[in-house]
Amino acid sequence: MQFITYPLPPFTYLDNGYLSGFSIDIIEAMMQNTQQTAKIEMYPFKRAFQLIKSQKNTALFLVAKRPERESEMKWVGPIISSGVYFYQKRDSGLSLAHLEDLKRVQNIGVVQDNADHTYLNAQGFTNLSTDNAQLQSLKMLSYGRIDVAPMSELVMPYLAQAANIDINTIERTPIKLYDSTLYIAFSNDTSDEDIALWQQAFDELKKSGQYQAIYDRYFTQELSIAQH
Repeated sequence: MQFITYPLPPFTYLDNGYLSGFSIDIIEAMMQNTQQTAKIEMYPFKRAFQLIKSQKNTALFLVAKRPERESEMKWVGPIISSGVYFYQKRDSGLSLAHLEDLKRVQNIGVVQDNADHTYLNAQGFTNLSTDNAQLQSLKMLSYGRIDVAPMSELVMPYLAQAANIDINTIERTPIKLYDSTLYIAFSNDTSDEDIALWQQAFDELKKSGQYQAIYDRYFTQELSIAQH
């Protein structure tokens, strides 16, 4: 089984050339529980998402489980959930309260082919500006090149830190796109026995308290900072 991922701090990022992050720690702990090893490689999201649909014996993490994707792959999780909100530059002067309000802004920044992009496309939005990664979207927002961008409230503080952007210059709008529940997605050829094995490995992480320890390491302190 080949495991693939994409850059999205704090879930996955490069730290001095090494893959690090919440989801890396979760996957590695699951591998220990199943006594399996697998190579992990990182790609841009669009490339990774194409691979999971076209390549055998492949697992992609972490992926939003959306209705339009459900039958395309097999799922292990849920690993983590968070609200996805639209963010804007604090001094933008935009007054936004409802999703429909976003149809009158010039540019909404989304990652090419990710769940946010697919969902907004389906809702008839034609003012979407695509990037390769959410870090890029946040930078574009900071530069004033896009008006708003949807981001997970868990991810946002880390993206700001990684982009060297003062988090106080960006504000969350009241517009929530949806609650995003992230899973490990396996290629459809993966046997149900293997899916059950990986699901059991994750369930054991939860029962043992190991999952909570990993979660606390990445999120508890950061969430506290974000809320003040």
